[in-house]
Amino acid sequence: MIFTGILLSLLQFIHNRSLWLDESLLAINIINKSHVELLKPLDLGQVAPILFLEIEKVFSDLIPNSEFGLRLFPMISFWISLLAFYKIVKTIHHTSHTIIFSLSLFILNVTMLYYSAEVKQYMSDVLISTCVYLLTLQVDTKDTYTYISLCIVGILSIFLSHIAPIILCTVCIYLLADYYINTTYNRIHLITISSVWACTFALYYYIFIHNHPLRTYMIAYWGSHKCFMPINPLKKDFYQFLRDSIGIIAYDLFRFGKVGGIGLTILTLIGLIRLITQRAVGVIILAITPLIAHLLLSAFKLYPFDTRLILYTCPCIILMCSSGFNYLVSLFSANSDNQRLTILAICILLLLFCYLYIAHAPMEIIEIKKSITFIEEHMDKTDKVYVSHSSRYPFTYYNEIGFMKINTHNIIYGKHNNLAWNGHEWISDTTMLSNDLSLISGRVWFLFTKNADEYFRMQFLKSYFELKGYNIIQEFHATGSDVYLYDINNQQDG
Repeated sequence: MIFTGILLSLLQFIHNRSLWLDESLLAINIINKSHVELLKPLDLGQVAPILFLEIEKVFSDLIPNSEFGLRLFPMISFWISLLAFYKIVKTIHHTSHTIIFSLSLFILNVTMLYYSAEVKQYMSDVLISTCVYLLTLQVDTKDTYTYISLCIVGILSIFLSHIAPIILCTVCIYLLADYYINTTYNRIHLITISSVWACTFALYYYIFIHNHPLRTYMIAYWGSHKCFMPINPLKKDFYQFLRDSIGIIAYDLFRFGKVGGIGLTILTLIGLIRLITQRAVGVIILAITPLIAHLLLSAFKLYPFDTRLILYTCPCIILMCSSGFNYLVSLFSANSDNQRLTILAICILLLLFCYLYIAHAPMEIIEIKKSITFIEEHMDKTDKVYVSHSSRYPFTYYNEIGFMKINTHNIIYGKHNNLAWNGHEWISDTTMLSNDLSLISGRVWFLFTKNADEYFRMQFLKSYFELKGYNIIQEFHATGSDVYLYDINNQQDG
């Protein structure tokens, strides 16, 4: 099972899909700034944990001019998270079929595999949650070094992940509950660890978060995407948000389809009820507290509730789901031996494996590299390349690492249009785009990527030239990326 997870993430890594807009914005910061400059607020509206940025810078220098260097740490984070989660499951569940089922949900999670090769900090969030949880479960009251290890990892996690305070608070609640219920944990150690973590976060907050210049922008951005929970439970939108949040967890976080999402939800509810009846207070705290805390933070606009931002809760949800699975198997297979149950779990694994590769793998978003390659192979020396605004930064990244050799004098960058969210999609004011097009002549390659309102702009471009009597000479389409060639001088305006 561990080998399967490593292999799947390695295949996604080797596939080397193109960077999309958000990745390219962060990647440009990483490759162009020094280690010291990365300690300051980033350009292009980007925010990321300090230690994550520094590690990414090291790997990008080790493997320069390549996405492989930028994606190496997320993949390593996935591997370590997988090993840590395996040990967590073995600690909580002792039956082989439940362990296999739990690992299957972790390994064959399309969202998790995708972010194992994403130039973003979300897989390091999973790394922190699994490693801190594992050390928490392994704390020995008679061994001070286990407390020291937990304390050190907690300190590092604050600099590596923005969700570290949620995880560390959860751990403190877990240790405190266990202290009062079982009186097994050392009170002095607990107070010391909590104080050190609190002081470290206060220091990090004061230096890197307090009065951050992007705070207003981030609140506006995530607010427009409705990622903050309404604070008034007496209003309809509060329950609408909770319903949407359940949908994010059931369908977006694991992406097992509608049937799979319903099954996952049912197993999770059964598992939670089972944990409550068993009075497994510790597991309940570890599984539920991060989700509750994250929702509350979103209500105060401190941390948005979105699929990628709650990726770290996947292990928590799997723990509840696997408890439900284990309970159902024990009910319906009371007379079956352990070997048959293991075979059943393996069959489920194989079905999920087939679903993954038929429906999703390899995962791509915007294959701008294929579009750039097509343009280079077919363009004349005097051709111009019009790069739409949302394509600009991925295009810029590949230009800066030397992926392409298009003359910079032949490149035209589209201007940023005013955007508005109509409740269903982003739409833009086409005034700037119309002005851009009116100034262009000759053979021009238009490059678009499917971000925000790009489809709307692309349709406007086609209709604009169609009204003037110009036709598409050549076109190319890749995943999330489109190329159109026009010769604007080939006939008179109609």
